[in-house]
Amino acid sequence: MSKSIRPSPKHGVNPSLDQCFYCLKDKGVILFGRIQGDNEAPKRVCLDRAPCNECAELMRKGIILISVDEARSTDQSNPYRTGGWVVVKEDFVKRAIQGELGAVVLKQRIAFVPDDAWNMLGLPSFEPCLNCS
Repeated sequence: MSKSIRPSPKHGVNPSLDQCFYCLKDKGVILFGRIQGDNEAPKRVCLDRAPCNECAELMRKGIILISVDEARSTDQSNPYRTGGWVVVKEDFVKRAIQGELGAVVLKQRIAFVPDDAWNMLGLPSFEPCLNCS
């Protein structure tokens, strides 16, 4: 694979912001250059599930739980986030999520939690910000 960038005649180096899959914060810049059809690169893109430095540190300290709406999710691997986002201690996961599922969550250090279960666990609710970018 070549490490050089072929600039797009229309879009130049064709930059995009790489987002963290977990917190959705920007974690870097990707220079696409010319892509098929000489299309403009998306403004933001998530190319992998590698956590940003902040999320990686939080995963070392605890377990990230993210609230999701399963009914609005069109892709199970990337569920629709509803705004709830907390870091809990391992002990909380051991008490709240039993068996094999709990073991997987402890290993992966991250879990998407349906809103119904989120509320049953008593996790904090967040109103979505309609004016946020």
